[in-house]
Amino acid sequence: MELSPVSTCARFHRIHPCPTPLSFPIFPRVSTTTTTSSSSSSGRGSQRSSAAAGTPALIDIPCNDAPKSGAADAQRRHSKPYLARKDAILQVQKSPHLGSALQRLGGVLKVQDLNVILRNFGQQSRWQDLFQLFDWMQQHNKISASSYSSYIKFMGTSLNPAKALEIYNNIPDELTKTNVFICNSVLRCLVRNGKFDRSMQLFRKMKHNGLIPDAITYSTLLAGCMKVKDGYSKAMDLVQELNYNGLQMDSVMYGTLLAVCASNNRCEEAQSYFNQMKDEGHSPNIYHYSSLLNAYASGGNYKKAEELVQDMKSSGLVPNKVMLTTQLKVYVRGRLFEKSRDLLVELDTLGFAKDEMPYCLLMDGLAKVGRIDEARSVFNEMKGKCVKPV
Repeated sequence: MELSPVSTCARFHRIHPCPTPLSFPIFPRVSTTTTTSSSSSSGRGSQRSSAAAGTPALIDIPCNDAPKSGAADAQRRHSKPYLARKDAILQVQKSPHLGSALQRLGGVLKVQDLNVILRNFGQQSRWQDLFQLFDWMQQHNKISASSYSSYIKFMGTSLNPAKALEIYNNIPDELTKTNVFICNSVLRCLVRNGKFDRSMQLFRKMKHNGLIPDAITYSTLLAGCMKVKDGYSKAMDLVQELNYNGLQMDSVMYGTLLAVCASNNRCEEAQSYFNQMKDEGHSPNIYHYSSLLNAYASGGNYKKAEELVQDMKSSGLVPNKVMLTTQLKVYVRGRLFEKSRDLLVELDTLGFAKDEMPYCLLMDGLAKVGRIDEARSVFNEMKGKCVKPV
């Protein structure tokens, strides 16, 4: 069952089943079960099936070194080769001279061991060691799809998208280049560094070369729609495509879509997607409520904002600093200054007014309507409490 062009109701889009146009690129449905494969496989059999799931990790352990259970596993973990590899990993991680450590211990370490070290360096932001280790792995042909995926991911963290693209473009094996984990890492790196248009160009090229996108691919690209021109229409194109290809929206993607609506002043659409998400059985969390509240803030709809906060409290969730500050913004935009003052007191009581942001919101709103004396009073109150600048 495929999807029709989106229908419009109250200016929001809902996808309906219908035959798929022949011109649209169709990919096989991706199984919700992660398929474990060797380092040379494409890793296309994995799809995120819940909001809690993160980016799946490729398994590098070869068949002759597969995890065992019970007594066999305990025996393996106490074998001399296993203990030697474990000790070598620790020595390399702790060595102040990485090159000499790799020269001494590189022969003991398998690809999966080196990937453990690679991820350790990335998690500790040891960028120079990360670069040196990856170069060594390439030179000694001890590299896998997981190595590329992890390294490119950390290139995004270290704000180096150019290096990530260089590594990706130089992958010699075309099958590895369409590995969904590697492609997702490259796209995430570009999106994270504000290169959305470049990420979409590369995405189209990846699909042409054989990439089968998964839920994480689309979630990554949806996140890039939040801060670009015409982000809402671009997000709708992605939502339509993922549905055409047999994938389903999960709560993470709904949260991102709500944020896109908020950043594009699509308040009614945000409300509609919030309801659609709940109808499909996804329970809203703080992020979903916060994104919808941001949409209300853009339109100054304080009544809807109050109802939403009350609904969230009724569901057992507690508003955090971000949500209450956003609610304050809604009140200020609606010129509800008494409610604004009461909420500022609540923020202060909860310890959420230790920086100048909420005070500045109220002062700015008062000043814009000519209530200068009241704005000055808020300023003096802020000074008296020794509030930190943002």
